[in-house]
This record gives sequence, structure tokens and C-alpha cells, in this order.
Amino acid sequence: MELRDYLNVIARRKWIIIGATLLVVAAALVFSLLQKPLYESRVTILADINRAGESATQALYSLAYGDPNTFIQTQAEIIKTRTMARDVHDRLEYLYEEAEYDRREGKDVFIPSSLPSPEDMLARVKVDRTQNTNVFQIIFTDHNPMLARDVAQAYADEYIEDRQLSAIKQISEARQEVWNRITELEAQIQDIAQRVKQYTKETIPPELEAEASQAVNLWATLYEKYMSLRIAEALEQRGLEIIEPAEPGEKVSPRTTRNAVLALFLGLILGVGLAFLADYLDVTLKTREDFEHHYGTSIIGEIPGFGTSPEEEREIIYFTAPDSSAAEGFRNLRTNVQFLNLEGETRVIMVTSASPEEGKTSVAVNLGAALSEMGKKVLVVEADLRRPVLDEFMVEKPAKGLTEVLAGAAGIEEAVISVGNTNFHLMICGVKPPNPAEMVASQSMRNLLERLRGDYDYVIVDSPPVLSVSDSVAMAPMMDGIILVASHGIAEREAARRTVELLSKVNARLLGLVINNVEAAGRYGYGYYYAPYYRYSYGASEKKGKSASVRRIMRRKRK
Repeated sequence: MELRDYLNVIARRKWIIIGATLLVVAAALVFSLLQKPLYESRVTILADINRAGESATQALYSLAYGDPNTFIQTQAEIIKTRTMARDVHDRLEYLYEEAEYDRREGKDVFIPSSLPSPEDMLARVKVDRTQNTNVFQIIFTDHNPMLARDVAQAYADEYIEDRQLSAIKQISEARQEVWNRITELEAQIQDIAQRVKQYTKETIPPELEAEASQAVNLWATLYEKYMSLRIAEALEQRGLEIIEPAEPGEKVSPRTTRNAVLALFLGLILGVGLAFLADYLDVTLKTREDFEHHYGTSIIGEIPGFGTSPEEEREIIYFTAPDSSAAEGFRNLRTNVQFLNLEGETRVIMVTSASPEEGKTSVAVNLGAALSEMGKKVLVVEADLRRPVLDEFMVEKPAKGLTEVLAGAAGIEEAVISVGNTNFHLMICGVKPPNPAEMVASQSMRNLLERLRGDYDYVIVDSPPVLSVSDSVAMAPMMDGIILVASHGIAEREAARRTVELLSKVNARLLGLVINNVEAAGRYGYGYYYAPYYRYSYGASEKKGKSASVRRIMRRKRK
């Protein structure tokens, strides 16, 4: 497919795209409007180490603080524990009980109607880290902006307090371990001192001196650490600080505008996808290339759609609207038919279609009218004996028709009427027979066509659809050529293939294809444009010749 083909699909299926887009946008708007608003509150925390106590606590914190990602991930796991959620819930219960006393004293305080359960808190809290920093945020979401603020702040306070107590406990345990080691060293130093007393100053063994010196230095180091831990424990070092307390929550959902914009793009994508899917599943022929490929013959005519009102549909458009684009289409068809008959051997032409409702009758009648204006003597024979049309739309119906002529009950002159001008004639069906297929395939039909060939320049036979009944296939060998009519929007791939296959089996000669009801210029790969280069002018005598019977002889009825 070329770019033009893609654009044609979009143009053809624009209502699918528009409908899908509007549906998705409407669904997004309805969903947004029905959603209960959600508010998000944040507390910003700085995780840092007090350098004054770093030497004493380095062993406890160096791993966590050395990798900010690991530390923040660890803190997030701590914050998002059930124990923390229960502690926060208890803290809030206590705070709101205190607030109730303040309210009784006339103070304006916020107290929610109910508290979320610890499980709900756990589901709605999250931790977010600012990239490449030791700053992270505790975020809580709720339908009430004030409650979101209070829960977020309670989480931060409870978390810092918990970490503080944990740090103090760790420092206390470390201090106790250091003290135990100091006690062991003091015992060891006393033991060394007892052993030194056995020697004089000059005779003390070097090994004993080294052991004594090592024990004293280690005791001094441990005692220094012990004092640092006592100072850290007294200062309650924690390395965590709230740098931005919680504020009333900001609305984060629903974001109606954002949802509408996203729905618009999603709807367009979905609509275009559905349009191409519908086009793929649509078996009707759409472009000139489709018609030529599936019918296997050249296009000799393209007729724009016409007949927007019942009155117009009852008219032979070539006579009633000679400057219309449809009439110009029939002129082009007439020209092509004349080129196909340069040697004068293509005079009996059958006009048929694959399926009903494709407009074969209107093409047959208007082609005959166009040929008659060139001075050709033309007869249109209605050989569709199952669903005749012409006699239903004539003001004055002839008494006889084709069936009477074939049965020998009437002569040709009795069944032929002149319409519009002296060169244009019609022969209607007549009485509907019980055996139409046998009648049109009979020798009488063959003899009639041979006689008409000598009396008229063109005999145009309007026959039934090929796939509906066998009549057209039976008559095809009697014809000099066959014109297939295919209506845009109705003709299908398999129907086209089957029609050509049936006609080829009886060695029928296909003159070409007429595409009926083609669309406006530049669409569906056609691009026709029959602008009225000049307009027809009728004199008074010509206008008098167009009686009501001519203007209302035929309604464009697709068969």
C-alpha cells in the first residue's frame, strides 16, 4: 500500500475513527468525574550523620550511609512495615484525642470522622528518593487533604522516633560491649602487673614488656571509644531530620485534563486501528485497481452517484440533467462503447451485474439515451423477466412486451415505444412468465436478437444479475459483448471473481466494466471530476418535446 492508500482508508473510515475517539474521551471524562478526588501530602527527610559522633558510631552506620540507594531502600522497607503502620495509627488516635480537648475549648482543629486502618495506611504510603542525595520523602494519599497531611507527618515523626530509639539501643549495646572488653583488659593488665613484680626493672623480659604495652594501648583506645559512645548516647544522635513538614494534600487524582488528552491520543490510535481492521475485513471493492484486478477487465465507465430525491430517481438522468456529472459519465461510457464498435460488429450488448442493487438498469437505459443522441437508433430490451422495472415507472405502459413477442402473441412494433427522441426505444418485459430462464435461452430469443440487430444500430439487453439466476449466463453466447456494472460500496471481491468465472465458461466477450455510484473527486482512488465545461441549451420546441412521460419514465432502481 502507498501513502495515498492509507489516507484513503482514513478518509473512508473517518466516522469509525471519530466515533472511537469520542467514545474513549467520553469514557475518560465520565470516569474522571465519577472518581472521588485523591490528595497527596509529603514529608521531606534528610538522612545525615553528625560528624562529631562519627568515630564512635562508624562501625554501625558506615555500611548504610555509604550507599544512599541501599540506605533509602532500607528505610522504605522499615516505613512500610505493619508494625510501623500500627504505631502510626496509635499515634494518630492519641493526637486526635488530644485535639478533641482543644476543640471543646473552642479551638479550630481538624479531626477526621474516622481513621484509616493500619492496613489501609500500609497500602497508601510510599517512599520516594530525590536522585543523588540523602533526601527522601514519605508520601501519603487520601481523599481528605488534611488527613493526608496528618498521616504523612505522623509517619515521619514515628519513623524518626523509632530510628532514634533503635540508634540509642544500638549505641547502648555497643557501649556495654566496649565496657566488657575494658573490664577484661583491666584484669589482663593486673595479671601482667603481678608477673612483672617477679623481675627487676633491668631483668623484665622483652616479651612481657611488649604484652604490657599492647594491653595498655588497647585499654586506652577502648576507653576513648567508650567515652564517645556515652556522649553519643547522651546526645541521642539519630542522623535524621525533617527539612520540610507535611502540608495539606495536593490533588493528584483525577486529573481530568490529562486524562482527556491521553484519551484523545488513545482514541485516535484505537480508531485508526479499528478503521484499518474494518477496511481489512470489508470485502467490497474500493479503488480502481481493486475493480480492475478482481473483475479482470478494463474500466470503460465511471458513473457518479445521482438521484437524491424520489423524483430524480424516476428520471433518465441523461435527459433530465444533461449537464450533471452523471450525464457526463454516460457520455464517456458512450464514447468508449463506440470505440469498441469501430468495425460495427458489437451491436447487441448485454448489461448485467454480479449482484442486485448495483444499478445495471439505470446504466443500460442512460447508455441507450446517450447513444441515441449521436444519431444511433437504439433499443433497450428488458430481459430481466423476474424483477422487471421499466414498466413500473412509465406513465403510459405499452400493452405488449418481450414475453409476448417471444411467445408469438405480439409483433415487435407492438412492444416497442419511443422515448425522448425518435432514435431511442424501449421494450419492456411484458407479462412475467413461469419459466423465465427457458424463455430467454430459447431459439425464439436468439431469432429476435438477430432480427433486432438488423433494425437497430445498438440493442442493449438489460439482464438479471449473474449470481442471482442463470438467465444472464444462458443469454451471454447470443451477445456481441457484455458490459458488467459494479456499484461502489456493493461490489465484492468473491462476487466479482465468480461472475467473471461463470461468463468465461460460456466464452462470453467482456467489453469492460462500468463502476456505478463512484464518490467525489480525489477519494477512494478515483479522482474523477466531471465539471460542466459547457451547458446545454434547449429551444422551446425541444422543451415541448420533453413530456411528463419522458421525465418520469424510469427511476434509478438498483437491481
